[in-house]
Amino acid sequence: MSNTYQITVTEEQAKTIQVACEFLSRVQGGQVLEVFQHLPLRKDIDWSVYHEIQDELKKRMPEILKDGINGYSSHFGVGNPDLPKSHDIAWDLYQVLRHQLSWDYAIEKGWVEDLNSPRDWSNMLGCSWDTPMKFGSEPLAKMEKIDAVFS
Repeated sequence: MSNTYQITVTEEQAKTIQVACEFLSRVQGGQVLEVFQHLPLRKDIDWSVYHEIQDELKKRMPEILKDGINGYSSHFGVGNPDLPKSHDIAWDLYQVLRHQLSWDYAIEKGWVEDLNSPRDWSNMLGCSWDTPMKFGSEPLAKMEKIDAVFS
């Protein structure tokens, strides 16, 4: 059994970790164009050039990516045994963070009273409020909102 650790983070830090975990998992699964969503783009960008570069990348990626995927319309999903362990672990962490932050938001909005409340389907559509599904080799992480004072 591996060691366990506890960290305390702010909501913004949790959101950043969530984005980082999703990004790592998607890129390791071959979703190359995911990178474009996180680049520091110029304010005066020529969007036609941007799309030309994406199209060229999509055409060329099968030359270097496993099984000829292009990273745009083809990629690997969670649970693929040929990908690094961190692919599924990152996806699991992403799900746990997304789930907790989504439920905290629903509580703030008054859609539900607490984490044990029935889901308000009129406001809580989509997978963000679904219970995380384990794919990785590690147990699902645990996350709870606490009242903490940072100095």
